[in-house]
Amino acid sequence: MSGLAIITEACIDTKDRACVDVCPVQCIYEFDPETNTLFSEVEAGDGIIENSHQPNPAAIAIFGDSTLYVNVDECTSCTACYQPDVCPVGAIYVEEDVPDGSTKAKYNANDPLKGHDHTFFIQHTREVFAD
Repeated sequence: MSGLAIITEACIDTKDRACVDVCPVQCIYEFDPETNTLFSEVEAGDGIIENSHQPNPAAIAIFGDSTLYVNVDECTSCTACYQPDVCPVGAIYVEEDVPDGSTKAKYNANDPLKGHDHTFFIQHTREVFAD
């Protein structure tokens, strides 16, 4: 499926959660280390859990609760979360446009790490959900 959302490096330690509010299917997750679950809320910060999943221990250990994660099996490629006015740091890319470090393209121009190779996050996004 094309157009899947991938959250990349700029989200680490930012987790603005504006993307959670615009996601129509609540496929953007946060990790709770106390319960060892990935959870999505109906609205960011409301405490109402829409979905939850078990993380892959090896994959979640890389970034833990420092970033948000997209469940690509639930993502509908709606484009809502990677619009320029949603993520304040430009961390979300459509899978086909995740920067590989070879271009200074204007896509997600707010990404402070534009020009870095973010392709690691494509596979990591798939590996973090264990179930």
